[in-house]
Amino acid sequence: MEKIHLEQAKLWFEAAQHIANLQESQRYAVAIALVVHAIIKANDALTWKFSNITAKRHDDARRLFEDLIKKNVINAEYARCKQIIQDAIDVKARAEYRGGYFSKSDYDKLARKAETFLEMAGKVV
Repeated sequence: MEKIHLEQAKLWFEAAQHIANLQESQRYAVAIALVVHAIIKANDALTWKFSNITAKRHDDARRLFEDLIKKNVINAEYARCKQIIQDAIDVKARAEYRGGYFSKSDYDKLARKAETFLEMAGKVV
């Protein structure tokens, strides 16, 4: 099951990259929303692998990741990745519900963080 979550995370991220390359004015807001889902889905792969659970709410994702670090099932060197989850959650509502403006720079920053998180999740899973 964790491999399914990871594969879906990669697809969310690929969709974000595609959307970000379009010419529509709202492309970065939509791309960021997709990146957020990629990060959360990659986290689901980790939490499923080690705890057989996934976040019921997006806000639970960081806590579940921190639990894996505390239990030493994920190497402490990856603890910095909890901030990536938090950053994603922090922009989620603005991207999906509030119609916030996002620039290419905003997208690029979150996309780089997502690449880091997905790479880490791939190594661990």
